[in-house]
Amino acid sequence: MTIIDISDPTAPKFEGSVSGAGEPNYLGGISKLFVVGNYCYAVSYNDNAFVIIDCSDTKAPKIKSAIRGEETPNYLKGAKDVFVDKKYAYAVSSIDNALVIINISDPSAPVVEGSINGTGSGNYLGGASGIFEKDGWAYVASAKDNALAIFNVKDPKNIKLAGVIDGAGEPNYLGGAKSVFVKGGIAYVASSSDNALSVVAIDDPQHPSLEDVIKGSEIQNYMQGPQAVFVRENNVFVISENSNSLAAFDISDPSKPKLISSLQGMGSPNFLGKPRGLFVSGKYVFVTTFGDNSLSIFKTNIGIGENGDTNTDNNVSSLRKWLRVHNPYSI
Repeated sequence: MTIIDISDPTAPKFEGSVSGAGEPNYLGGISKLFVVGNYCYAVSYNDNAFVIIDCSDTKAPKIKSAIRGEETPNYLKGAKDVFVDKKYAYAVSSIDNALVIINISDPSAPVVEGSINGTGSGNYLGGASGIFEKDGWAYVASAKDNALAIFNVKDPKNIKLAGVIDGAGEPNYLGGAKSVFVKGGIAYVASSSDNALSVVAIDDPQHPSLEDVIKGSEIQNYMQGPQAVFVRENNVFVISENSNSLAAFDISDPSKPKLISSLQGMGSPNFLGKPRGLFVSGKYVFVTTFGDNSLSIFKTNIGIGENGDTNTDNNVSSLRKWLRVHNPYSI
């Protein structure tokens, strides 16, 4: 896990890092990172682990604690994604086909509070790859089950499946569901096998329904194998591994998303070779890539008003590369 100083986006620089597979750091195949305050919460695919990193000293981050182990009781085999809200971390594991809730009230001694697992019509957690939690509901994108499963997690000790929408190809296009982002009453799901972004209404968690889908030949050049989705205001950003691309859509009408800008290409000048990580903050879009071993920072005014406010519906069709730094670590 690497920390990069981006206070000057035109000249990012290395700040500090911690690394190592197996004991004691358990960062083998680190697949996702979630930052809250001075702590970084990571999941490691190869080490089957959930790791808490103390980043209060950015020049010397240290492992604070770790939970690991496949199957019962931790269900962290192939840990793929993590989401943190208040005192709980929500992790999904693609090999154990599980959703695990971890109490992180004491960062030095995290405890598994509850878990649920199972493929197919039981819990639809086959190949669980993406997680988003909001208001006591957990939304899981399951790649093998081609599904978005919704769980009631208000009682972490008693997780219950509330509703599901599934199916590769027509009509739901959730084949290889990889990533999910929730805004309002809508879940946006990036599905890698169907080369699609599905827009799912979740106002009723027990009966999620498809609103619309972005797919087809007209967008294949930038939506082949989507890996991650990030929503800000009335815009959704998507990175796609096989088309080496970053695309932005206007979702002011969630039922009719519209492409407003895109970038493609491995190597110079865009360095978007096989993108894996995506994060949007203010006027910057951060993308990490596997193919180009890079962190690329893009500057955009999409969704930002003339006064620099991001809380606006003013969408400007402009997205351009700002720079790149060679450091193959995930956002």
